[in-house]
Amino acid sequence: MDEELARELANILRKNGQSEFEESFERAFELTKAYASSANAQASAIPFVFEKLFELFVTGKTGSGN
Repeated sequence: MDEELARELANILRKNGQSEFEESFERAFELTKAYASSANAQASAIPFVFEKLFELFVTGKTGSGN
């Protein structure tokens, strides 16, 4: 995750005013919760799943070069 996205995510979590990425956060959070509650979820993968979903919803791609 690039520095700007990380800063926006931190602002959302701290609730420092409005962010244009709040909808992306909500969507990524809901999908991550669904993954976390599934039988196949791996606890160590949950933060990675959230990060990649958030990045995907904000930018339309992930930072892995895909």
